[in-house]
Amino acid sequence: MTNFEAIYQEHRHLVFNSIKVCPAFWRPALLIGWVIYPAIGFSQPFSLHVQPVFSGKKIVLEQAFRGENGDTLAVQTLKFYLGNFEFRKKGNVVFAEKTYRLIDLEDEKSLALVFNFPEKATFDSLCFDLGTDSLTNAAGVMGGDLDPARGMFWTWQSGYINLKLEGFSSRCPARAGLFAFHLGGFLPPFQTVRRVVLPFSKTGNSRINFDFAPFFQSVDWAQKPGIMSPGMEAVRLMDVLAAGFHFAPDRD
Repeated sequence: MTNFEAIYQEHRHLVFNSIKVCPAFWRPALLIGWVIYPAIGFSQPFSLHVQPVFSGKKIVLEQAFRGENGDTLAVQTLKFYLGNFEFRKKGNVVFAEKTYRLIDLEDEKSLALVFNFPEKATFDSLCFDLGTDSLTNAAGVMGGDLDPARGMFWTWQSGYINLKLEGFSSRCPARAGLFAFHLGGFLPPFQTVRRVVLPFSKTGNSRINFDFAPFFQSVDWAQKPGIMSPGMEAVRLMDVLAAGFHFAPDRD
């Protein structure tokens, strides 16, 4: 007997015992409750760990690592929004969550995303936004992970910073080699929210690697060693970043 069946049978037993002793006018309501209770949905937690990496190696704040061109890199701040999650099976949505989550590498707990699936739900693909959509930006200041106090909001005209990356590069010509990429924008032609679609073939809790190696290789260090406002370069780099998500292999 599955957990669902055990709980359901226990609920059935309690309902019918209650019917025997309750006043007659309550009995129809109890019977209806027993019938629809399973449809309300038992849930099973599904954990999805989001891990920023560089060529498969975990990124640790303030810890230097070697770039593809032999340069030295170090990340001091890394925050980004993920949201509008859809878990699909053969193209059909089996579970959706429309909220936005702020992933902050400084906060280990934020890397673990927990979803409460319907009992026995399965899926073969995962879709989500990297960044916040235009409706969220147009709504103005919000709370929770979208609270401006989280340091991810510009102004009502520019909206939210979808991804914030700050650190050091030996290739950066700025003072002390410090760079800052604040990527955002929701108005045409500078929309930076990107939809990510990942095939899924595993069972159980999983990890998504977010690889920043292509991003660092794509940066024009001589001309654009940093971005602090919406623009075409932010659009281009968000395209590069959106392609960096992959489910981690089982051996990782």
